[in-house]
Amino acid sequence: MMYEFYARDIDASKIPSKSKVKYKGSNQAHYNQDKTPEFIIKILQFLVPLVILGVAVGIRFYTKAL
Repeated sequence: MMYEFYARDIDASKIPSKSKVKYKGSNQAHYNQDKTPEFIIKILQFLVPLVILGVAVGIRFYTKAL
């Protein structure tokens, strides 16, 4: 099945070597993920269940003491 998609062999002499290719980093400012709304949602997804659990344990101990 692959024979119908075969175009040609790759000429190794036309492939640039890794030493010739140099990449330059961008001058863009670093993205601060801590200020995004997604970060706040992730924090709330962690804290809200803990608060609910704490309230439930507190109510359990309070009602058991009475």
